[in-house]
Amino acid sequence: MRKKFSLGAVVSVAALSAAVTVTLTYNFAMDSFNAKVADVNERQAMYTKLSEIDRKVRQDYVGHIDEKTLTDAICAGYLSGLGDSRSQYLSAKKYKQYRNYTDAKSIGVGIDTVQDTDGNMKVISVASGSPGEKAGIKKGDTIIQIDNKEVVRITYAEAVQELEGAAGTQVSFKILRSASGGSTSSSSNGVNVITVTVTRGEYTQHMVESSIINGNVGYLRIRRFSENTPDDFNSAVANLVNKGVCGLVIDLRGNAGGSMSAAASVLDTLLPAGTIVSVRDRSGKTTVEYTSKANEISLPVSIVIDSGTSGASELFAVDIRDFNKGLLIGEKTAGVGTKETAVPLSDGSAMILATGEYLTSGGKTFDGAGVQPDIMKSLSAEDHEKFYSNNLPVSSDPQVQTAVTGLQRQGAKVQQAPGTAPTSDVSEAAKD
Repeated sequence: MRKKFSLGAVVSVAALSAAVTVTLTYNFAMDSFNAKVADVNERQAMYTKLSEIDRKVRQDYVGHIDEKTLTDAICAGYLSGLGDSRSQYLSAKKYKQYRNYTDAKSIGVGIDTVQDTDGNMKVISVASGSPGEKAGIKKGDTIIQIDNKEVVRITYAEAVQELEGAAGTQVSFKILRSASGGSTSSSSNGVNVITVTVTRGEYTQHMVESSIINGNVGYLRIRRFSENTPDDFNSAVANLVNKGVCGLVIDLRGNAGGSMSAAASVLDTLLPAGTIVSVRDRSGKTTVEYTSKANEISLPVSIVIDSGTSGASELFAVDIRDFNKGLLIGEKTAGVGTKETAVPLSDGSAMILATGEYLTSGGKTFDGAGVQPDIMKSLSAEDHEKFYSNNLPVSSDPQVQTAVTGLQRQGAKVQQAPGTAPTSDVSEAAKD
């Protein structure tokens, strides 16, 4: 039996539906409008408060106002207010240093240091061909003064900044060196005091070191991912493969990340075809940024990680595991999984802003959580200090030797068993 509806009923239903739709649309629009108004009001309150502070200071403050310093501090304070330690403001000078840090070439002295127990600067490496090497600075030197300023008085952080500077400028160091190293002035306790003047200049940062350990295992330490890291890595791997290594131990301890593009290029050498880097933005949209091609190295891999493994190096480690290419050995990583974008500003300064979250191939983020190793192995406090001072031989390094065990678990035929009497490490492509 067919039911009949009057024209009036149909019109009434249509009118009701339209009214409901209009009401819902209106409510949504009002909610959105109110949210925007609240946001505008909050921002206006911020501008009003800042203007009030500025007016009062200029009215009553008896000191001198450096406008540039004040502007930089206001910008830094804004980004600090985000509560995200990775988002920061960089003055024009600091932004230039930041670009040098991510590039293969830098301008400065060309040495790496750590703070010793006295608060001075212990030189742990000198870049090959750098101004520091040309001036005679050596690994093991202790810098106690920079341009007649005591390191312990200006703080270690400030002293590190003094290493960088414009090409052609000079910086003077007072150095303590073991008496066996020779000097121009000697002290009575077997330590010489020397003065070295360095003319800052451009030098190339090589971030890959390699050697053969345990008889036939290829060892590669990647200090940071920078512009020349892929070429250095590929050259070192080719050399090791020609020597007939049975597997690779890749050391990412203390690797603070650097260029994700460089990390992806190194991964492309190791992995089969697939997505290796993807990022999710604030709207929830996921974008694939880097993929690998089908060619891959057939050798088993062990990755050594620790709490200093951060950013791009964490994703590197995760990809090795997710592609079933190797095992992770060591300690949980730092958990820095945000994409940090450098946004240049009109006056040459910039801000570093977290604009997305990097995802594993399984679609998970490691930001804040870190990456857990497959085989947990920690260093003693003494060995930890030795490693970060470049004084822990890989043949005696518990984490590296455990990584060799990881290769054996993957079927590698290692000539010298981990933990046995060490033999001399054969350097293949050491880059300092």
